[in-house]
Amino acid sequence: MHNSERKLLEILIFRFSLLRLVRILIIDSHVHICESPYTQDKISIKTADETVIDYTETRADLSVDRLLQDMDECHVDRALVMAFHFASNEFLSKAVKAHPSRLVGFAWVTNPRDEYNSVRELDRAVSELGLKGLKLHPGTQAFTPADLEILPIIRRAAELNVPILIHTYPWPPGYFHHNLPEHIDTLKKRVPEATIIIAHMGGPRFLDLLTIAPQPGIYVETSHALPMIADLFGIDFVTRFLRKIGVDNVVFGSDWWGSIKMIETPMKLIQKMDLKREEKEKILGENIRKVMGLN
Repeated sequence: MHNSERKLLEILIFRFSLLRLVRILIIDSHVHICESPYTQDKISIKTADETVIDYTETRADLSVDRLLQDMDECHVDRALVMAFHFASNEFLSKAVKAHPSRLVGFAWVTNPRDEYNSVRELDRAVSELGLKGLKLHPGTQAFTPADLEILPIIRRAAELNVPILIHTYPWPPGYFHHNLPEHIDTLKKRVPEATIIIAHMGGPRFLDLLTIAPQPGIYVETSHALPMIADLFGIDFVTRFLRKIGVDNVVFGSDWWGSIKMIETPMKLIQKMDLKREEKEKILGENIRKVMGLN
């Protein structure tokens, strides 16, 4: 069998396996899009300490149309889209309003430690732009979730009843200290009413979730770390681990960056896991639907 034929067979098998999940609500809890101009070949961001990071993805790869196409291919009903360095709150608001049944927006604030401006921007993003959550990226924004300076923005998010998705993964290189999941444990103690989504399962520090995740208002998003854990320790281990931290606390996410494989890979893993149908329903969509109050 040629490589092209083998690849086609794998795609067909994956598509067929998705049919077994028909009627299960699927919500991708972590995706990205990029605003125009799409004629630019390179995407770059500048971190809070002035470090410039270049991406291999192009703006066209991260378009709204491409995202919706990949969602349709994988039978993803809705996606939580994150504003970021290359997707402003205004741009995201327009995309969400153009596709209200498919996309839900999470706001971005430039400097979470700047109480006045960050709280003001979050208020505007929620009340005027219609965004439903807050995305924070400690590594590029130069803070840790345990920093006292970010408490005002966290408390305001809790007052507005919007969840906060916080990056926890060793990226960018050299900034992992900012992203350690143990900081979220400290943050939750200080603002117990906050709803926090731990993006990427804490990366290589995923075992910390055994003590952090069972707390009320803490949810664990699967992107990147789920395939990593399965690759290192096996699918039976990751199945037991999800049950240990509680399937009620786990939400499916891909961190989509223009490649359909980013959605397919974790979905294949979840399908293969020895989980009950109702457990898969919770992970793939029901848990985050309840968090976001979606119909």
